[in-house]
Amino acid sequence: MVDYHPFSDAALDNPLPIYQQLRDEAPAFFIEEFGCWFLSRFDDIWEQTGDTAAYSAAARGTTPAHLLTNQLPVFPSVNLMDPPEHVRNRALISGAFKPRRVASLRPLVQEIVDRRIDELAARNEGDLVGDYIAKISMEVSCRLLGLPVEDGDLLYSYVNRFFEREVGARGMTEDGLAAANDLNVYLEALIQERRKKPLDEDVLMNAYLSAQFDGKPLPDDNIASQMATLVIGSTDSFPKIFAAGLLALHDEPEQRADLIQDPALIPGAFQEALRFGMPTQMLGRTLTRDVEIHGKTMEEGQAVMFLFVAANRDDRIFEAPNRFDIRRKSKRILTFGHGNHACLGIHIAALEGELALAAVLQRIPDYAIDESQVERLRSEFVAGITGLPATWNAS
Repeated sequence: MVDYHPFSDAALDNPLPIYQQLRDEAPAFFIEEFGCWFLSRFDDIWEQTGDTAAYSAAARGTTPAHLLTNQLPVFPSVNLMDPPEHVRNRALISGAFKPRRVASLRPLVQEIVDRRIDELAARNEGDLVGDYIAKISMEVSCRLLGLPVEDGDLLYSYVNRFFEREVGARGMTEDGLAAANDLNVYLEALIQERRKKPLDEDVLMNAYLSAQFDGKPLPDDNIASQMATLVIGSTDSFPKIFAAGLLALHDEPEQRADLIQDPALIPGAFQEALRFGMPTQMLGRTLTRDVEIHGKTMEEGQAVMFLFVAANRDDRIFEAPNRFDIRRKSKRILTFGHGNHACLGIHIAALEGELALAAVLQRIPDYAIDESQVERLRSEFVAGITGLPATWNAS
């Protein structure tokens, strides 16, 4: 019998064995307490997330804080909209994330990576998250979103507070909820400033500022809440994915040696890190009609959570899914979601990840991690590595 609860100690400590049991024995699992179904198989999630007619993101939101603990309101955000509102809001900003635009940022991202790896290589120890990849991610995000780079540490503190959890308590903390408000207040003030003095290079910010929907500009608080989603989405998950990849390569020295010997393997290695180290445990929707799956009826009005980490470890799709394999050729992964709510950041994440990994393997290839000191976020929503202390030979 499957014993799954998203807030149980077993699920918070290591959900992978439970996810396997769900996939094998209860791929459509209902928890009465939440009025919510949990789907765990890759093909099920791929198919259902592509069905915009049966699922609503706008009805009650998409995160555990919306659908399980009811802690967050459904505020304006492209992630919390249904067509046609979702379509026009996504089209408004998608140009900033398209391949050509991202490719134009390559020299900038390379300069940021080079500067950060120089700082590491000058000494022989550091935190590969806090001292390296988190700083890269935050600076790139600021440049991409039109935010002051000098405010990067402040913005990162808002994001960390937002995701922090307290042992023994369910869901977000009071300070996490306050952080969401603090971030919105910061962004609204910046938006008001940019309305007075816009910057030509701020492609995304200017798209919001010049938008006219039904003949009316977007209110500043609406833009702020939408940009808050982009700030959080672009700075939290990526460092955790990258850290998981570095740790996996530490545990697979032969694969690390192969990457050092043949850098052409790096894009595939980062793609595998995306699958293997995905930190977002789940996102969901609300059913707008009954859906039949695995002999069960998921009813209109009920919530459905898609267990993305479980899907990315589905042995129906991936051979030996719990092994990190830099030569794996995954035609599909769910790290960026699927369907109309697929993450816009797929191309910028690949660019950052590949350049940052190449720099580590070139400049500090002998990095050694004390795994007893690895810091992790224990959470029902976004879990993963937040601190990766390591040593290496200075160069």
